[in-house]
Amino acid sequence: MGRAPCCDKANVKRGPWSPEEDATLKTYLETHGTGGNWIALPRKAGLRRCGKSCRLRWLNYLRPDIKHGGFTEEEDHIICNLYNQMGSRQV
Repeated sequence: MGRAPCCDKANVKRGPWSPEEDATLKTYLETHGTGGNWIALPRKAGLRRCGKSCRLRWLNYLRPDIKHGGFTEEEDHIICNLYNQMGSRQV
C-alpha cells in the first residue's frame, strides 16, 4: 500500500553529482524547461537520477537566480542594524 515509487531504484545513480551531470541538467532545463513533470525529466535529459533529485539539484544549486558566496557590505550593514535593534531573540 502507499504511494508508487517515483523511479526504478535499480537504475538510479546515487551519491554526489558530477560536473557532467550538472551541465546536462542545466542545459536541458535552459533549453526545454521542466514542462511541469520532474518525474519524466531525467529520462528525457539522459540522466540516471531520480526526478526528485533533479528537482532539488536545480532548485538548490543550479538555478541562475541563486546567489552564491558571502553577504555584500550592504547586506552586512542591514543585518548588523537589525541585530542592534532586535538583539539575538528569535522571532
